[in-house]
Amino acid sequence: MTSWVIVFLVLAGGLFAFKIVYVLATAGALPVTRGALYVSTSRIRIRAFLEAVPMSSDQVLYDLGCGDGRVLRAAGRRYGVKAEGWDVNVLAYLNARLRCFFRPGLRVRFGDFRAVDLGGADVVFCYLFPDVMKDLAAKLERELTPGARVISANFPLPGWSPDRVIRPEPARHADPIFIYRAPEAAADRS
Repeated sequence: MTSWVIVFLVLAGGLFAFKIVYVLATAGALPVTRGALYVSTSRIRIRAFLEAVPMSSDQVLYDLGCGDGRVLRAAGRRYGVKAEGWDVNVLAYLNARLRCFFRPGLRVRFGDFRAVDLGGADVVFCYLFPDVMKDLAAKLERELTPGARVISANFPLPGWSPDRVIRPEPARHADPIFIYRAPEAAADRS
């Protein structure tokens, strides 16, 4: 067999093996994500949200469903914030861990953000499926400090009124980014 055929077979076999691992990782995350797949947030949209939501280096950013960690890295680079992300897709988690490994102040965790207290965040970023948003809205209302900011890409938080909605240019990136401030907790309202 000629060497180019062997190279082709090795590359095709590697690609096939990667696809199998990708499918298994996605299938493993589906019960938690309720059908949502990993989709990266574009750099244009990240830049737009970071311009609209300035932070100081003493603040903490949480990214719920952090994917490859690009929001964590961009916020750390721009503002020097401490940033923490969670993901349940093992490939996305490993990718984020690798990309954030040597970046001080950035932390990536494998697991469901619904199982942790989000009260330590000054800013929360999420790009999640709409069917998760209702439960998330209630969790954020219970756990966040009043005034903490929440940024949701594409999908609104049910029952919350955004302070601002931005639509980055160009048009292909113009899906809404909702910017909220956490209200007083429901238990404190009476």
